[in-house]
Amino acid sequence: MTPQLYLCLLVLGHLCVVLSCRVGTLEECQAAPFVPGHNLAGEGFDVVKVQHKGACRQELSSTLLKTVTSVADSATDLIENDWTVGLGLGDIADLTIGGSHSTAVEFATEASASDKSVFTSHQLSCSHYSYRVSGNPPLSAEFRQQLRSLPQEYDPNTRHLYERFIHTYGTHYIQQVQLGGRLRRLTSIRTCLASVNGHSATKVKDCLNTGLSVGLGYLEPSATTSQCRTLLENQDIQTGSQLSYLNHVTEILGGHKWLGEVSLFKNDSVAFRKWLTSLKDVPDIVSYSLFPLHELIPDPVVRGNVKSTVNQYLKENGIPKDGPPKQCFGQPNLSADCCPKNPMRGRLRVTVIRAWGLDGDPIGRTEPYVKFWYGPHFHQTHWIKSEDNPYWNLVYDLGHVEAYHKLTMEVWDKDVSTTTALAPAVHNCRRAATPSAAI
Repeated sequence: MTPQLYLCLLVLGHLCVVLSCRVGTLEECQAAPFVPGHNLAGEGFDVVKVQHKGACRQELSSTLLKTVTSVADSATDLIENDWTVGLGLGDIADLTIGGSHSTAVEFATEASASDKSVFTSHQLSCSHYSYRVSGNPPLSAEFRQQLRSLPQEYDPNTRHLYERFIHTYGTHYIQQVQLGGRLRRLTSIRTCLASVNGHSATKVKDCLNTGLSVGLGYLEPSATTSQCRTLLENQDIQTGSQLSYLNHVTEILGGHKWLGEVSLFKNDSVAFRKWLTSLKDVPDIVSYSLFPLHELIPDPVVRGNVKSTVNQYLKENGIPKDGPPKQCFGQPNLSADCCPKNPMRGRLRVTVIRAWGLDGDPIGRTEPYVKFWYGPHFHQTHWIKSEDNPYWNLVYDLGHVEAYHKLTMEVWDKDVSTTTALAPAVHNCRRAATPSAAI
């Protein structure tokens, strides 16, 4: 993660430990080591990207997320309070702001752009430490210096200085934190491809939960049913395409380096157990309370300018909330959620446009017409008198057909004495760019 995105410069210079067994002596306090991760509270935080700037419950939880908006909302689940309080954002009902540019949302947006998709989130978190900064903390020298450099005037000529300030320090600061580690696996499901293979989104979520529990060592491989095993193999059996209906991204917080990838079919927990053990020494923030950064600023003018800049930044980076899902009714091969009921079926339109350079008659010109076959379907155009470069421009709607057949087209010459085939052609049908595209 680059420094520009991480924005992890320390804002606050004082930490107040909450959890303790007794009050120590001065000598004991001076000799005591800091809690691992002590420097994380008080850091700046960018609520748009959901990145912090600056007792272990080993239980998998799973959630089905049907829209990109719900993925964005889930990205802010780790924030324990209402981060919008004190900002005066006004009416933002049509925007999703928190988490709008997180890794999870970028993954979900890309998946939804390529195909109709829903998502499952599987996560496990482990918390070892908890503490907070004081209610009225002293500011670090560097932060105070940056505040002094900001102009009192706030206009188009000075706005970039305030934007640079929040890009450095974030939109919020972290006050109370839980430290430990978190594993999150976000899976995109190609809804229609999974459906034609007999897998519902809920079934995918449950089977993934079982598979991950097996890989992490919480369940025996025998817990996976044959149906789930087939699903987790992630192969399109029905249409024979090379596409997979499941894709995922894994996010890991805390611990020594681990990619978070495990087998879904066998116990693959060695690296996972090492990661769990390392969380006490190398924790990261797994939940936190956020407060607006401008509330730390003593100067009322600069405070108001920072607040205005943060508000504008949040609104500019919001994403429109998803509308209601599209529904399909009265279409023979489509379910209510617009997925094919049967694989390899579609609506076929054949457009017979023209031919040219025909030379059917030894004497005189050609009287051409076209025949074509698709499975049980047969059609024939009218014939055109004395034309070697004919135009028909005829559209034949064959309705909903199986996609396994070949389309055979032939140009014939109608003669008084004989009928001759001039130009046979065979085509394989393919998916059109739009439902009304000609083939």
